[in-house]
Amino acid sequence: MIRPNRQFWPAFVLAMMIFGTAPAAAQSRGQHRVEISGNVGAQIGASEFTETSQSTLNGETETLTVDHGVKTALGFNVGAAVRIVPALWVGAQYAMADMTSSASITAVIPHPLLFNASRTVQGSSDHVTHNEQNVHVDLMYALPVHAVDIRVMGGPTFFNVKQDFVSDVAINESYPFDTATFASATTKQLSKGAVGFNAGADISRLITSQFGIGALIRYSRADVKFNDADIGTQTVRAGVTEVTAGVRFRF
Repeated sequence: MIRPNRQFWPAFVLAMMIFGTAPAAAQSRGQHRVEISGNVGAQIGASEFTETSQSTLNGETETLTVDHGVKTALGFNVGAAVRIVPALWVGAQYAMADMTSSASITAVIPHPLLFNASRTVQGSSDHVTHNEQNVHVDLMYALPVHAVDIRVMGGPTFFNVKQDFVSDVAINESYPFDTATFASATTKQLSKGAVGFNAGADISRLITSQFGIGALIRYSRADVKFNDADIGTQTVRAGVTEVTAGVRFRF
C-alpha cells in the first residue's frame, strides 16, 4: 500500500484551486489554439522486477538473483499542445523521473575445492538507480465541462531508461571455504530505449485570459529489454503513474 507522501500535496492543493477559483477568463477559453504546460509531482507505481544471471566459476554454475525494489519519486514534465478542431488537440510532453531504491541480492557460489558444495550468500545494495526520460505523444479530447477544461488523452510513449544492474558480488571466505558471507556488490548502468503507451487526463482552469493552473494524472508502460555480457538478458517494466500539477499558458 502506498502511504501519503509530501510529493502529493502540490497536486492536491492546485487541484483544489482549480475547482475553487472564479472563472476569470472562461469566456475566452475556446479562442486559444496553443498551450504550453509544466508540471511537478509524484511518480508512483514503478514496477519491481527480478534480475537473474548465471556464469561459470570453478567449473560450475554461479547464480545471481537480484530483487529490485521501487520508491515513489519526484518528477516533472513539460510540453505543448495544439488544437486542431474545437474538441480535439494533439500534443507532446517530455517527462523525467529519477528513482533510487535498494536491491536484495542472493548468490549461489560454487566451492573452490569441492564439486556440488555451493555456498549461498545474501546481501543488499542501497543505491540502485532507475532513470526515465520519456516523450509522450497524445491525441487529446476535450470534454464539455462548465468552467474547467478536462481533456482525456492517449498515445505512444518513447521511453529512454537508464537502469543499474548488479553484475557481480564479492564474498568473504577462508579455508576450508565451506561457508562464505556477502561483502559487496558491483553495479553496472545500462541505457535502452523502447516504445510503449500512455493514457491519462488533464484538468485545468484559466486564472487570466492566458494563464491557468492544472493537474495531470497519466499512466504509461513499456517492457524494456537489456542484453549485456555481464548481466545476460533482462527485462525491465518501465513506466509509472504520474500525479502532477503545474501551470498552463495559452495563446
